[in-house]
Amino acid sequence: MRLEESRRGALGRIGTSWPVIIGFAIVVIIWQWTITATGVPAVVLPSVPEVFDAFIGLVTTASFWNGVAVSILEFVVGFLIGTVGGIIVGLVLTAMPRLEVALSPVIEMLRFIVPFAWIPLTILWFGTSIGGKIFLVTYAVFFVMLISTSDAIRNVDATLLRVATMLGMSRWQSLFRIQFRAAVSSILSSSRAAAGLGWIAVVAAEYVGSSAGLGYIIINASSSLDTAVVIAVMIVIGIVGAIVSWLIGRIASSNASHSA
Repeated sequence: MRLEESRRGALGRIGTSWPVIIGFAIVVIIWQWTITATGVPAVVLPSVPEVFDAFIGLVTTASFWNGVAVSILEFVVGFLIGTVGGIIVGLVLTAMPRLEVALSPVIEMLRFIVPFAWIPLTILWFGTSIGGKIFLVTYAVFFVMLISTSDAIRNVDATLLRVATMLGMSRWQSLFRIQFRAAVSSILSSSRAAAGLGWIAVVAAEYVGSSAGLGYIIINASSSLDTAVVIAVMIVIGIVGAIVSWLIGRIASSNASHSA
């Protein structure tokens, strides 16, 4: 019985992988057809084999892996700071309505200033050090987590609040022991969007103010018109971002199943 179930599971995984394979195949076919049909030069759009060769050349160098490590480090530190800070501030503002009313105009103004607008200032403040990229990731993540935390807390079932009141809990006890626990799954789901913004912010910041990282590799390659390397690194950026999103999704799903 278990053997039969494992076979079905394996067949199911194979079945769900076919659309992904077909999707990539379609992209490759269109890519190669465009080059053949238009005769576009390699400096504008290199072929798939050229990009693959560039990718192999990259992964065999220590500088590439150092760039990957730097970008991931900047992202992880900024993401953690922004997530924790956004959740804490979101909880505090939800518990203190008057403070929320006072700060709402400032929060609304700041959250609509895109992280890229801060790049000139971060270069002045931090130079090309890692601190500037961490600041931008933190900024990008913070407001997403703040708003999502506030919304998740407000959407907690009112029955739970009545139970907390019946148990004699204070406002803060109810917030952390009842409301926050009930809202964790929703907050974790929102963190996927925050992670996407944070990853975009760190790579974009490396384009203009960095001495290492994936964005820095792209700038160096573009300055020498090595378009194959540019596209290869872009693919790596997409892969890392997809992995981060998948990991956060798994954590959110695991928490949801445990809560259920």
